Amino acid sequence: MKERIMAFLKSTFSEADGSASASRVLAGSTVLATLGWITYLVIRTHVLPDLSGAAMFITAGGSLYGVNKLSGAIKKDEQK
Repeated sequence: MKERIMAFLKSTFSEADGSASASRVLAGSTVLATLGWITYLVIRTHVLPDLSGAAMFITAGGSLYGVNKLSGAIKKDEQK
């Protein structure tokens, strides 16, 4: 089971050619940091906070992945 989970994580955080994807790791770590931050606030205050700031933070982290994919598409188009 552990091998299957590790294979899944490796495929999730790598490009189609098998190389590591820094933008996917950064986007994933942004989501994990946001979840940790919200969990801390709920434990500390016992109230669910306004999540608009968290949504903007995740969007900013996810945009890193989008920029990477867009630059890869442009590079492929230039090579043709």
